[in-house]
Amino acid sequence: MYKIIDRQISKQFKGKGYFKREALRSFLTYLDPEISDSALTWRIHDLVTRKVIEQVKLGIYTVSNKELYKPTLSREFVRLSKIVVKEYSELEYCIWSTEWFNDFTRHQLGTFIFVIEVEKDFMEEVFNMCSEFQKYRVYFDPKKDIMERYVVSENSIVIKPLITRSPKQKITTDGKPFDEIYIPTLEKILIDVFSDTVLFYSIQGKEMDTLFENALKRYQVNFTKLISYARRRNKKDQITSYLKDNFGDLVHGILK
Repeated sequence: MYKIIDRQISKQFKGKGYFKREALRSFLTYLDPEISDSALTWRIHDLVTRKVIEQVKLGIYTVSNKELYKPTLSREFVRLSKIVVKEYSELEYCIWSTEWFNDFTRHQLGTFIFVIEVEKDFMEEVFNMCSEFQKYRVYFDPKKDIMERYVVSENSIVIKPLITRSPKQKITTDGKPFDEIYIPTLEKILIDVFSDTVLFYSIQGKEMDTLFENALKRYQVNFTKLISYARRRNKKDQITSYLKDNFGDLVHGILK
């Protein structure tokens, strides 16, 4: 039964871009005229859970073959992350690397920044711990002149405050203790690059356009999550205008 419904939904909506919940409910009712409202709600939830359809915004869906973004984690990233997680597993944190930008940008980065975001009250403690690593220079929420002069020329660690309710995902590395690490979702990465012109000053202008274009074309993006996080960074109106002006064909029907 599931496979039949899945095929019919794919046939009905694939290639039509984005469709609203009302259209989906109408089609499901056409397939089963006796279906109840509660069963309809469950059926839509099940379709999203099983990846038959993708929810790109609250009440808006698509049939897509795009992947969920899962970055490739280097051994060095995993090693560093586990040290931090072992010491501060009870904290709210998020760890990532600018090495991941090479999946999206035209010009490849040769040196990388490990970004460690933690609760503001614990930034100094994490900074002091990371400063013991001889392999890296560690910077405490650096300003633009420090970024341009020092940070981008060497493999570094930057300690930043974690914005509350930042969109994160938990990943598992190799099945050993402390193998679960919180990293940003693609939505957080995009908004942080757009918002933080100091930390990510080298990924601005045309390079940022390329990053956004490749991300939107290749991976699933939850626009409800993206806009919600942009609002927390006071960038909702700016990111909405940026997406409409530069990627109108990719966000048509999603952003108001």
